[in-house]
Amino acid sequence: MRLLLDPKNEELADILNTLLTDNIDITAREVARRHSTLKNPSAFTRNEARSALIAAAQAQQQGVRKIVAGGGGAGSLQDQAAGYRQDIKRLEAQLTHMVAAHAGLIRAVQMAGGGPALERFWRDYKAVGDAVHSLSAANAERPVTHLPLRVVKMSDGTAD
Repeated sequence: MRLLLDPKNEELADILNTLLTDNIDITAREVARRHSTLKNPSAFTRNEARSALIAAAQAQQQGVRKIVAGGGGAGSLQDQAAGYRQDIKRLEAQLTHMVAAHAGLIRAVQMAGGGPALERFWRDYKAVGDAVHSLSAANAERPVTHLPLRVVKMSDGTAD
């Protein structure tokens, strides 16, 4: 069994990085031209590890070139950003609706008798609350974040 020259492929990795940085086509022949000891392209194509390193660098180079050319890479990033902005708007609207719904529920509880009425209601659902805590769905160590409520004026002039 022959000993491999450059067994860790450190020089090959340096050459591949240089070719990527300088935007020079990555081929086994180009790598062989630049390598100090391995001057035959077949030394790279017949060795699985070296061939895999060259193939990975070629794929990376194609990806970079595709993004630079605008052939889907940059456009898809813009599409993703637009999608994220839409998701943010949808979530903000959902949050606004949830805050309004909670404010309405609090108002309803106040009108139905306040704290004692709420206590009577939750007696029937104590098992549900206990199950939530046993599943660690409600983290007792982390306090609930209170969101600022916007005051909404009702048509009768009262604030909600």
